[in-house]
Amino acid sequence: MKVHNVKNFVLVFSLLMFSQIVYAQDDWKQYTWQPFGLEFELPSSYQVTTNTPEALEAIGEGIEFAIYPYEDEQLTEQGLSGFLVKMAERDLNLSEIDELEILSVDGMAAGFISGRKDGLMYLVLGLIEKKSGDSFYAYIAFEPDQEEVVEDALAVFESFGMPN
Repeated sequence: MKVHNVKNFVLVFSLLMFSQIVYAQDDWKQYTWQPFGLEFELPSSYQVTTNTPEALEAIGEGIEFAIYPYEDEQLTEQGLSGFLVKMAERDLNLSEIDELEILSVDGMAAGFISGRKDGLMYLVLGLIEKKSGDSFYAYIAFEPDQEEVVEDALAVFESFGMPN
């Protein structure tokens, strides 16, 4: 994997840590993607454009969000990094891919990388639910010069979880 533009990674990672504080927002709506029971939040101004077992997609001002199930029984936490790079390079055709960051989000193994395409910054997310093994990939695309959109994108990622 070629690692480019470490500055983007540092920006995204710093904002991810900062967004822990910013995340508590009143104008967000809780969603449950029913086929999988996956919960997350989106700003209430987002419009869900697709909600099927194959995809959940939404758009907001200056941002796109999409999540898809990934049906590979072989995907493990250890294979998450290779999976994300493959999705970013091959499926999304991103350039300037930054380093992978592995995180744990509410009982899920999670990782993200960032890249660029058509003037937009992308966060490509991989999620593996630890109990069931269900896995998902998502992307959030936004214009990189809008700080509030970056914060929203990272808050969406942090909101993922499974019902208790």
